[in-house]
Amino acid sequence: MNEHITRFDSLVTDLLNLDEKINDIDKALILLASLPDEYEHLIVSMLTGKETITFKEVTTALYSNKIRKKEKLEHRSSHR
Repeated sequence: MNEHITRFDSLVTDLLNLDEKINDIDKALILLASLPDEYEHLIVSMLTGKETITFKEVTTALYSNKIRKKEKLEHRSSHR
């Protein structure tokens, strides 16, 4: 996920250097749209009932999700 977000930030920076304007909400939504299908549940839960969303909320949720998945795998491995 780090690599995906880093590449995404790099592309946004390139656009900003070309004087393109990208507001925070659009940045958050574009990042969500760029995720693979396995994140569909997370995307739906993040967007349901919200009028706005921030890029920071999205990246925080993605990193938290990554940590939870890693901990589950480690827990399963240690109980085998």
